[in-house]
Amino acid sequence: MLSLAAVLAILASGSLFLTERRLTTVAESTAIAVLIDAKGNLSQPLAPFAFNWLEQQPLEGLYQVQLLEVSSIDQLTIKVRLCSYSMPLFVNYMFSEIGRVCSEASARRGR
Repeated sequence: MLSLAAVLAILASGSLFLTERRLTTVAESTAIAVLIDAKGNLSQPLAPFAFNWLEQQPLEGLYQVQLLEVSSIDQLTIKVRLCSYSMPLFVNYMFSEIGRVCSEASARRGR
């Protein structure tokens, strides 16, 4: 019984890790897409570019992706923060809580 609980804990934590990695990849690609779509003008509102990019992506394995922040402080770097919910592998077992996972990424344009 203890071995089964350990295996379930390892699988659940692995699933959470993979969800976080997938969300980080989506945040990185969103930051790059916003940088490209803005065509170097980072003083304009950047959220529409990010929403447009996220709507076009399939986002498989991610549930209820939320765009928390897309900003440019220095007009060279774009920062994107996303959150999603992690669905557990084993819904009926001890690790059945739905957790919120957040990730952020940035992209910087050249000179």
